[in-house]
Amino acid sequence: MEYQEQLDKLESFFKAGETNQQKLGVEFEHFIVEQSSWRAIDYREDDGIEDILEELAQKGWEKNEENGHLVGLTSQQAEVTLEPGGQIEASSHPQKEIKKLEEVYSTFLTDLIPILDKKGYYLITTGYQPKSKIDQIEWNPKQRYQIMSNYLESKGSCAHNMMKGTAALQVALDYEDESDFIHKFRIANALSPLFAILTDNAPVFEGEVYPQQTVRTHIWDNTDPARTGIIEEAFAEDFGYRKYAEYILTREPILLKSNDQYLATGDQTCREIFEEDELGSEELEHILTMVFPDVRLKHFIEIRMTDSIPPDLSWAMVALYKGLFYDQQNLERLYQLVEGFSLEEVLAARKNSMVDGLDAMLGDYKLIDLAAQLLEWAKVGLSDSEVDYLEPLADIIDSKETLADQIKSKLQAGRTEAFKRDILNLYLEGE
Repeated sequence: MEYQEQLDKLESFFKAGETNQQKLGVEFEHFIVEQSSWRAIDYREDDGIEDILEELAQKGWEKNEENGHLVGLTSQQAEVTLEPGGQIEASSHPQKEIKKLEEVYSTFLTDLIPILDKKGYYLITTGYQPKSKIDQIEWNPKQRYQIMSNYLESKGSCAHNMMKGTAALQVALDYEDESDFIHKFRIANALSPLFAILTDNAPVFEGEVYPQQTVRTHIWDNTDPARTGIIEEAFAEDFGYRKYAEYILTREPILLKSNDQYLATGDQTCREIFEEDELGSEELEHILTMVFPDVRLKHFIEIRMTDSIPPDLSWAMVALYKGLFYDQQNLERLYQLVEGFSLEEVLAARKNSMVDGLDAMLGDYKLIDLAAQLLEWAKVGLSDSEVDYLEPLADIIDSKETLADQIKSKLQAGRTEAFKRDILNLYLEGE
């Protein structure tokens, strides 16, 4: 397949994702840990992740298996999948109303929590595994993860930390047309350092208090620079579907699926591979998921830099994105705002936020001051019934302390039990 035909295929794929629905998709990643020790629960151990999924399937979820192993579940409104270190990801089908997303997630928790209680486990939300170290965590049996682990290990010192030790909240946004995509994608990339620091919820890295901020940013920067971080092309004057297609085709897909088996593709780029092979819809969807930038495009725009955070703050971030990106006035003034930021300033903010936290500068703005301004704009873009979702985010901005900051203070003061209470989130029916 000629290069121009490959570009055309991707461009057509992106165009097919255009919609004026203005729905939101949300993916919640969690860790399951033992209550007594806080160690990570492995996939294959007795009462491990596979056994948990088996019991969850008995509540009406449909099983998804790979090579005889249960690796996921599906319902009419959501999906449950596994990340490499056994992190449980719950994904809601896109919805227009935050309340509906909340109901779907609540159903998942209502099914799961009694199973975990019976086994003596906690479900927790944090950006990084709080107790077990990476070499102590078992890989789940998905074949693709073994290939990815071998490949990425050669690209960055934190590749396995990313795969087995991190957890995130990811939010998907619709785009109406190419112009709308360009605006939203550039804004999301420019504000990515702000979204990351606002939700910093990883006080511990490899069993020790992390001395800086946003450990997931550090981890992604040391995973594979060719497929992570800020997409610099988003700041080009000619950015659009084709420019993003060029970005994808110059990346290495790591692996491809053939006859229900995954095959490593080594250092071949997508462009090189599909000069000989057909770039069909399955292949298209696959190669789009094999890049891990802060913001990426499929049939939706996915904002990926938010740590796994407690539900109330999760809904606050969902509301922030909705109020900013789905209100036309806000979208226009956001675009005018980020047009004033150079790529160099965004990259500097990303780097400096890991040291200076909320006091880091993005252009002429402190991140904390910019966050306060965006919060006020978001309130205008939301209905009266959804504005209240923003309150936990307002608390962080008012206090000028991230969740990680708050927990580190207690850990450094020797208040380990207080740390556990803060990081722990039990979702019991009725609470």
